Amino acid sequence: MRKTSFAALSAMFLIAGAQAGPIDGAISSHTVRLTGFSNGSAVVDVTTDPWGNIGAGRFSGTLDGASFLTYCTDLSQSFGWNNTYTYTLVANGSSHGFTNAQADLLGRLYARAGQVQNTDQSVAFQLSVWEIMNDLSPASVTAGNFRLLSGASTQQRGLANTWLAEISQANAARSFNAQRLYSSVAQDFVIFTPVPQEQTITRVPEPGTVSLVALAVAGLLAARRRRH
Repeated sequence: MRKTSFAALSAMFLIAGAQAGPIDGAISSHTVRLTGFSNGSAVVDVTTDPWGNIGAGRFSGTLDGASFLTYCTDLSQSFGWNNTYTYTLVANGSSHGFTNAQADLLGRLYARAGQVQNTDQSVAFQLSVWEIMNDLSPASVTAGNFRLLSGASTQQRGLANTWLAEISQANAARSFNAQRLYSSVAQDFVIFTPVPQEQTITRVPEPGTVSLVALAVAGLLAARRRRH
């Protein structure tokens, strides 16, 4: 097994993070500090990674000082553990943002997998994210432009491929939005937020409408009295 540099390992950890909570979309600049894996990890070697053996799994840290879970979306850069970096939340379809197709699949992935509970789910989720980011037609973490060369258990690979197959279905649910936290000097991450539910609006009749209704009721009562 190749020796992995500290910078490369820390980069993997950061990227492999976990799902994040709500973020204020009105604020463009955010601080991120990652501290470790939240649910375990696996050392893997993949085709699109320049660093060699890296860690795959969900990571934890802080976002603007609050607890934060995230996954890596960028294998080309590294970062340092417990260092604080400035990030920009970028819009999908814009420069440095996810494509609309990537954002859609990531939202479906989170809706399908939810909050991971163990190491197998943590590793499978990160592998699925990398597959979505690096393959035009994401389908398998063991084939295509992005694929595992070594590492991860058979169960972890199989779970990732099962999720990828399920979210590719036309009727797959997407109850979460995905956006990218971008940095020019460190690895990029993903933010998941719930899709806003449509609010039911109860309309209150305008004063003029109320008057018309009252007149109509009075007319009906007068007509009834004339019949008797």
